[in-house]
Amino acid sequence: MKKWIWAIVAVVVIAVVGGVTFTSHHITQKAYTAAMTTGKKAVTKENYSVAESSFQEALRHRTNDQQAQNYLTQTQNFVSAESAMSDQEFTTAKSDYTKVKNAKPGITTLRNRAKTALTLLKTVQLKAETFQSVYDQALTQNQAQSYAASNSTLDRIFKDAEATQPYYTNIYNKAVELRSANNKAIKNGGDGTPSSSNDSSATTDSSADSSSSTTGLTDAEKQAVKNYKGSNEFAVSKSQTEINGKTITASQIASARKTLSSIGVAPGSFSDQDIRNALIAANKAGVSFKSYAQKTYK
Repeated sequence: MKKWIWAIVAVVVIAVVGGVTFTSHHITQKAYTAAMTTGKKAVTKENYSVAESSFQEALRHRTNDQQAQNYLTQTQNFVSAESAMSDQEFTTAKSDYTKVKNAKPGITTLRNRAKTALTLLKTVQLKAETFQSVYDQALTQNQAQSYAASNSTLDRIFKDAEATQPYYTNIYNKAVELRSANNKAIKNGGDGTPSSSNDSSATTDSSADSSSSTTGLTDAEKQAVKNYKGSNEFAVSKSQTEINGKTITASQIASARKTLSSIGVAPGSFSDQDIRNALIAANKAGVSFKSYAQKTYK
C-alpha cells in the first residue's frame, strides 16, 4: 500500500510542477506578444520612443529573441537616420536608411519609409549641392565688390520654395548673412566703406544691428531693404506673415524662440521669417509649434 501511496504523491507533484511551469511559460509568452504588438503599433503611429521601449520589453521576456532584436535595431537605425537627415549629415542618413530597408526580418512599415526617405535624400543632396554652388558664386561676387550682382545670384536660393526646409538650414543661413553684408555695403556707397560724414551714424547703426537681430529692423536695414529690389525675408508676401488671416506677432515669434531653446535648439540660427514659416507649417500640420520643432529640428 505504501508503494501505491508514494506513486500517487509523485504523480501529483509532477502534475503540480508541470502546471506551474506551463502557467509561467504562458504568462511570459503573453507578455512578449503584447510588447511586440505595442511596438509595431507605435511604429505605425511614428511613436518611435514607445516602439523602442516595447521591443526592449519583449527581449526581457524572451532573451536573445532574434525578431525582437531585429525590430529594435531597425527602429533605432531609422531614428538615427531621421536625426542625421535633419542635421544635414546626408552620408550617415543614407547608411542608416539603407540598414532599415535591408533589415530581415524587419517591420515592413519601416522598410517602406526608408525607401521613400532614400528617394527624397537623392533630391535633397542635389538641391543642397545646387544651393552651395549658388552661394559660392555669390560669395565670389561679394569679394569682387559686385554686391548687387551677388544679391541677384542669392535670389536663386531665396526664391526657391524649398530653401527654408530644415535640410538646407546651414546654407540658407549663410546666404542670409551674405545678403545682409551686401545690403550694408550697398547702403554705404557700394564699396562697404562708410563715408566720413556717416561715421557716427554707421556706428549707431552697427550697434542697433546687433541688438535687433530678433526684434526687428534698424533704420539702416529698412533703407537697405528699400534700396534692394530682390526677394528677401523682409520682403515677403502677406500670406507668409499670417496664420488664418491674422498677422503673426512679435510676441508669438519670441514665444517660439523660447520653445526652441527649451528643446535644445539654438534659436539664434533662425531669422524672424524662419520662425514665421515654421509657425505656419505647424498650423497647417495641425500640431503645436513645439511638436513641429521637435520633429523637424531635433
